[in-house]
Amino acid sequence: MPDSRSGDPGSKASKELIVPAGAPEQILDKTIIVTGTPGVGKTVLARLVTKQIRFQFLNLGELVKKEKLYRRFDRSRQSYVIDEQRLRKSLIDVFAARGEGGLVIETNWLGNFMPKKRGMIAVVVRLDPAILARRLKRRKWSKRKIWENVEAELIDLSLYESFKYLGPRRVYEVDATRKPPRQLLHEAMRLILAGRGWNGVTANWLERYDPIELSRKIL
Repeated sequence: MPDSRSGDPGSKASKELIVPAGAPEQILDKTIIVTGTPGVGKTVLARLVTKQIRFQFLNLGELVKKEKLYRRFDRSRQSYVIDEQRLRKSLIDVFAARGEGGLVIETNWLGNFMPKKRGMIAVVVRLDPAILARRLKRRKWSKRKIWENVEAELIDLSLYESFKYLGPRRVYEVDATRKPPRQLLHEAMRLILAGRGWNGVTANWLERYDPIELSRKIL
């Protein structure tokens, strides 16, 4: 599993966001999954959402490393190969301990390792692939690893995985490109509180970028 960062740009966003009275109580039974390609900004968004609605925060990558829920470490990709069965069992225990309490889970991808729970939704964070490539380069990732993640963003992989697992009615998409954290938080909270699911509008990067040309710049 790729590495993950943490960060909180401050409390200003929470103070400025107007949440309808009683809104946190209305979504307390929900598990909010914030997912997306590594580097898109999901850690910042997940922590801001957690603070805004006073849920518990869980970084799936940190859980995997802390409880050693992986089969091996892939040196070529500098990432852990998770043990999905053991991770699923661990998450079942987490959900049981939380009961009906709210939980925000940050993860790079979504699959059968995630036990389904009543009220579970996913917020998929998107980012312009060229900007994503620059961010991952600053992390000093290998060219191969950068391209693998940029390609995943180009083909909407995180969005597809979320649709496949939860269905479009329980998935929300937000584009983080050139948006400050507080604006992204506003957009995500509006979607969550509206509760209508994916609106059919997606960040179609393939209309903007030719994959071959972009890969040449990265590789």
